[in-house]
Amino acid sequence: MSDPHDWGTGEAPKPSRSFPANYRPRWHVEPRTFDDLLLRAGPYAAATKAFVEWGAVTAWHMSGKADAALAAAFIPGEAASLSALLVRAAEEREAGWPSLGGRLVSPALYDLPDDAQRIARRMAGDIRALWETAGRPHFDTPRFKDAYRWLVACVRSGSIPPVLTIGEVPPLPAPAPSKFTRNS
Repeated sequence: MSDPHDWGTGEAPKPSRSFPANYRPRWHVEPRTFDDLLLRAGPYAAATKAFVEWGAVTAWHMSGKADAALAAAFIPGEAASLSALLVRAAEEREAGWPSLGGRLVSPALYDLPDDAQRIARRMAGDIRALWETAGRPHFDTPRFKDAYRWLVACVRSGSIPPVLTIGEVPPLPAPAPSKFTRNS
């Protein structure tokens, strides 16, 4: 066989160069840094930022590591939980974070009177500032991957149009009809 690259031989072509055993490509399938995540999120970058940061704030608070900082700022734990929960949902919605089912639900913050909304937003801003002062704990690669996977799932489900920076993500096929359905 003179040319192993001939399509008719059935023999695989030889690689043009060999790679060392510990070779790793310079790109990753999923983002590992926040900047990479925001670049891949495309038009959903602001919403992705809100989702990731508020998720980290919530994890920090729920882990109990925020208790000392909240006590020093005279913020009760229950009020901190409620305001962070309400403002997180509102900011994600305002930034345009997609819903997997395509159904948008109005955040509960909007049902409160204007003065209560301002108080909740101010308290949530204080909590976020405390989180940043603490060194932004829980702001890590697993959280970036979760946000990316959510966006990919939204593209696959058809909730959002394909985003060029995410790459080719084929839509999921329609489920096959069940053979147990009764035709009446």
